[in-house]
Amino acid sequence: MTMSKTDCDLCKPCRVMLLTTQQFMKLGGEQWDHSLLIRVGKRARELHLEILGKPPKKTRPSTTGAYRNKVGKYPCGILEQAYRQVRAEELGPKQE
Repeated sequence: MTMSKTDCDLCKPCRVMLLTTQQFMKLGGEQWDHSLLIRVGKRARELHLEILGKPPKKTRPSTTGAYRNKVGKYPCGILEQAYRQVRAEELGPKQE
């Protein structure tokens, strides 16, 4: 289930912190492998484009890696949705 653009417009201004996939992982107290981190990030970007109609804002991952590539920051539970979808794909269809 995803929010429509009008649902997200109702929550403006968004009071949820914008998070990177790394920050989301750390808040959950988990340690993901690199492939899961990438898959969640790609899914979050797809959801962001689908729901809000524009790409996510970008930021540098850290001050020490300021020369490195930028990473996306995602609002309104998009990372939670992306994480759930990626985990559901990993488990595959339930076999009965």
